[in-house]
Formats: sequence, C-alpha cells, structure tokens
Amino acid sequence: MAAKVVVFEPDGIYRTLIENILRKNEYKPYFVDSSAECKVVVDEIRPDIIILDIKAAKPHDFRILSDLKVLTKAPVILTTDENVDDYMQALDRRNVTIVLPKPLKGAELARVMENLLTIDSRVWFGLHNYLRDLRKLRKVKLKRSTQVRTCIKTMLNEMHAWGFNFSHETEMDLVWQEILINAVYHAHGYTNEKKERVSIELPEPYLVEVTYGANEHAFGIAVRDYMGTLTPEIILNALRETIEQQQLITRAAETGEDVSQVVLDRGRGIDLIRQLSGEYYFIIDPGNSTEVIIIYDRYYEKDDSVGSLKIFDLSYYLSAGS
Repeated sequence: MAAKVVVFEPDGIYRTLIENILRKNEYKPYFVDSSAECKVVVDEIRPDIIILDIKAAKPHDFRILSDLKVLTKAPVILTTDENVDDYMQALDRRNVTIVLPKPLKGAELARVMENLLTIDSRVWFGLHNYLRDLRKLRKVKLKRSTQVRTCIKTMLNEMHAWGFNFSHETEMDLVWQEILINAVYHAHGYTNEKKERVSIELPEPYLVEVTYGANEHAFGIAVRDYMGTLTPEIILNALRETIEQQQLITRAAETGEDVSQVVLDRGRGIDLIRQLSGEYYFIIDPGNSTEVIIIYDRYYEKDDSVGSLKIFDLSYYLSAGS
C-alpha cells in the first residue's frame, strides 16, 4: 500500500513540483489549503509523513506543529525558500529536525522520505545508501588524533584524482577537520584534551571510521563513531550559537565594536556543511553510533543562503512507530 503524505503547500508551482515527486516515487499525496484543513485531514487519514511549508506554519508562532504532534506521530518535513536560520529557535523548541530548501530536489526528498519510512539502521547508516552507483570507495579507520590531517590530505588528493575539483575546497577542509576532530575527541569524552590540543589515542575497541567515495556525478564522505553521544540538541545549539555569533560579527562590522573575546571557535563546520554542500545528513543512534554524511555534486555548488537541516534520530522514530 502506498504511503500517505499530507502536504500543506500554498504555492501552486511548488505544489505541482511536490506532487510530481511524490507520485513518481509511488506515494499517495493529500493536499490541504489551510491549517484547519491540515489538522482535520491528518486526524482522518493518519498519514505516514507530513510536508509543511514554513510560511504556512509561521502564523501563530508555529502553533500547528504543536497541534500536529497531538494528533499524530508522523514525522514532519518542513520546506522553505527563506533562510531557515531565522526560525532556528522556533524549530528547536518543537523538535523539528528536517527542513528542506526550495525548490525541492526530487532525489533528496525521496531519500529523506525513504529513511523516515524505513526505521532500519542498515538503511540509515552508510555512504552507499546516500551515494548510489558508487564507482570508487575507500575506508580509513582512525585511532589517533594525529591521523586526522593525513586522512584529510588523502581524501582531497583522491578526490582530485577521481576528477572532482570544487571552488570551496578550503571550506571543505575546515568542515572535514572539525567533523573528524569532534568524532575522535568529543564523541569519546576527550573534550578537555581537545581544548588543550593534547594528542590522544583511542583505547580498544574504539575507533572512528571514515568512508569516502564517488559515482559519476558526486563525491561524498561519511564520518562515523561508535559511541552515539551526539544529539539533535547539541547540533541545534551549535547552529544557534553560530548564527547568533554571525549576527554579532555583522553588527560589530557596522559599529566597530571588538567582539573577538566572545566569538567561539566551534560550530562553524556544522554551519558550513549546511551552506556549502549539496546534501548532508546527521544520523544518530543514541548510545551506539553517530554518522555525518556529506555529498558534493560535481554539477551543483550551493550558492544561496537557504541552509537545510537533516538530523535523523533513530530513537525518536522508533518510539514514534511503536
């Protein structure tokens, strides 16, 4: 039986686009025109997924999100053609962790929906699940913090050898370094050592697994630890702090105020992922594993300010489906 999807999208063009994507992937869409109708239809048909435009949710301070949680445990995908940073606090308060930018990409929406409907760690974890038709695939196991820079240099060199060159490789390097450092240090409880820049070696059997590969159109990396200590709250807090600091820096540029002492040196990598990569995912199985997956499309370099948000917390969806 086709999965049922309730869609609240006021814009006719986007509505047609979403309908085409859903029908192509054999979902059954139910379109609604108002918050009241949305709640009625959700209550009646019990959908598997809800797709909701941020502008439609914004009136009354996103009250509809709270109302929908009372009616159903179906996951909500928010969509927007605005800067999601403007709504980060509201989304955080309502535990919304999936926001896709418009115009929606068919493959990305299909991938997100497939995850939400298939609560299976074998489907959620692994670069091969997100970068199909892999032609190249490499795996590196990190035990020591001193291996991070070598790993990044190797990935960049192989990326070039495979025919991929991107204009923002300096930022990519920064992102990869922060992700790998966090996976080695923070995930395993070595936060103080990281702050003090002390080299560490993970005890057996712990390690960080870095997978990178490519198909004809895209290059991707996946960084996985086997601790599962990252949480949606940590990610959202880091993003919110980065957004607030960027606003602080912008104001300081206008006023001449010195803000160097209050600007943090963390969280920027997460923000750069959203701003620069074609696709990215945070996948969390609390207490077991965390994986960050980033896909860079050969033919698509992100050049707008509409950052997406894709955090999959396996425990949330397992409890929602029980």
